[in-house]
Formats: sequence, C-alpha cells, structure tokens
Amino acid sequence: MNLVVGLTLKIFIIMAIGFGAKKFGIIDEQCKDKMSSLLVNLLLPVSMLTSSQQAFNMENLKGVVLIAVITVLYYVVTIVAGGFVGKIFGMDDAKSAMFTLLVAFANTGFVGLPILGTVAGKTGTLYGAVYNSVFDVLYFTYGIYLLSGEKKDGINLKKILLNPMIMVAVITIILYVVPFRMPMVVTDSLGLIGDCMMPVSMLLIGAEIASMNVKEILCDRDSYIVSLFRMLIIPFVMYILMVSLKIEHQAASTIIILSAMPSATLNVIMGQKYDNNPKFAACAIMQNTLIMLVTLPLFVWICSK
Repeated sequence: MNLVVGLTLKIFIIMAIGFGAKKFGIIDEQCKDKMSSLLVNLLLPVSMLTSSQQAFNMENLKGVVLIAVITVLYYVVTIVAGGFVGKIFGMDDAKSAMFTLLVAFANTGFVGLPILGTVAGKTGTLYGAVYNSVFDVLYFTYGIYLLSGEKKDGINLKKILLNPMIMVAVITIILYVVPFRMPMVVTDSLGLIGDCMMPVSMLLIGAEIASMNVKEILCDRDSYIVSLFRMLIIPFVMYILMVSLKIEHQAASTIIILSAMPSATLNVIMGQKYDNNPKFAACAIMQNTLIMLVTLPLFVWICSK
C-alpha cells in the first residue's frame, strides 16, 4: 500500500507542476514538442537498454516469450472486439476503425513504460520493450490498414523493421542474452538518464491536461464508450486472466499496467494523416488521461499485492 500511495502522490505532484508550468507559460507548445522528442528519442531507449544489464535469468527469458505471446493474443481479441462494438453503436466504417484502434492500442510507451519501470523495475522495462515491439508491428501493419480505408498504402516491411523502438527492443534483448555486461559506471550513468523518464512524462501529461477543453471532453458519447473499455473493462479482464492462468508476478504486472494506460496519442497523428476522425481520437485520449488519475492507482495497488 505504501508503494501505491507514494507512487500516486508522486504522479499527482509532478503532473500538478506540469499543469502549473503550462498555465504560467513556462511550458509552451514548442517546449512540449521538445520534451516529447527527448522522452521518445532518448529517455525511453536509454531506459530500455539499461534494463538489459540486469543479471541474466532464464525465467526472465521465458517471460519475454510469454509476454510476446500474450500481447499478440491481446491485440487479436481487442481488435476484433473493438470492430464489433463500434458496429453495435452505429459507427460508420471510418469511425469504427478509429474506435477499434483507440480501444486496442494504449499509450504503452510514452506513459506506460515510465510507470511500469517504477512498479516492476528493470525486468518490467525489459518486458515492456517486448510488448511495445508487438504494438509497433501490429499498429503499422493492420492498424494503418484499418485507418486508411480506400487509401490503403499496403504494408511497408522495411519501415516496420527500421522502426527505432523495435530496433532498440531487439538490441535490448540481445544485450540481455549475451554473457557480457557494461562497466558499472556506464550502467549507473545510463540509469540516471533513464530515471528521468517518469518525471518528464508526468510533466508532459500535466501540461496536456492544462490545454484540455473540459466541456468538449465531457459531451462526447463515443469517447465515454472508448474510456469504458480502455480504462476499466480491458484491464480488469486482463487482471482476471493473469490471476486465473497463474502468470508470474512481474509478467502479469506488465500486462495489467500496460493494459490500463490511456489510448495511444499515435491515433491522433495517424487520424490526421489519413483524415479519419482525429478530433474524436483527441477527445477520447484526453478523457482517458483524466480517468487514468482515478483508475491507475487501483491497478498499481492490484499489481503490488
């Protein structure tokens, strides 16, 4: 319980600082873009690489395979279910496609990895790297196929394989398996950089909340449906499955924490590119992010038991 209370308070305090910094003009839009770039292009990769320097453990290697299998199955089920639910609520093909991606693909990198690293340590970060690799492969293949509608671009295998996050994840797993570890001074230095990941991501979320139009967020019916599945139903179902299948604790925590994240901001970017409901995506993600302030402590507490 102390872990949950402490982590929740840290998240709220850092987000409040980010909120205030945005309101007082300390963090403007250009600063947000630079911080996002720093997080995605430096802090996340460094944190993932640092996780490879823990002592080799065959159970962790088995966990990597287990996470990959569970993640693939998770995406298959949620993509099918998302399309089905979208049709039930009378959404057209384009909106149903965006709804499906908002429900299935969460912010497992930008928000999920920093929190996972705090809850599950270096092993959690290692597992999170594998989870995000599956995310990237499926999003940039079937996800883009769904979003693009009649303007299908086909699958660019080279682009997928050269995705920086996939490359870093592969390097991380290789470094973990090989019988060689970096000097302690190098590992500690990288660790200090990786430790900046969580506070920077929470500052950004706080700044993002400060920019929200609360009235618009609260009036969108379909966003509530996304939030119901994304923030409550899916993580609860994953929790029940992890307990029922008696999945090892750190692997289970990885799946539960990452499934409890808000919808991926990538959906807005891709929605704009393919002219497929970017406003709906932005509204749902903002609503998800607000709801996370209530639901995340619950799932962190579950994982700490």
